[in-house]
Amino acid sequence: MNLTKYFERFERLHGMIRRKATGSPAELAAKLDLSERAVFEYIRAMREMGAPIVFCPIRRTYCYEREVQFSIGFKELSRDEIKEIEGGTNDRGEFLKYSGVKLN
Repeated sequence: MNLTKYFERFERLHGMIRRKATGSPAELAAKLDLSERAVFEYIRAMREMGAPIVFCPIRRTYCYEREVQFSIGFKELSRDEIKEIEGGTNDRGEFLKYSGVKLN
């Protein structure tokens, strides 16, 4: 299985947990077309990444103890975001010129 499929499952699982719509582990496994063991592995991995996931026995669903955001992927940064990260001006052109990278 490719990595994209794993990421898609994490995102889908996050949405279900956020909406408190997972159901029991067996029901969640059926919804995701996985074994219960695989579901427990996804939950474990998400917890290792910092997700505050708990199972509510009253509602019979997984949920977050507090609101969290989950994002996997890349996004292009704005100039302001780049300045914030790099702590000032960003002149990649000069850096690339001296690093031997040819600019178009």
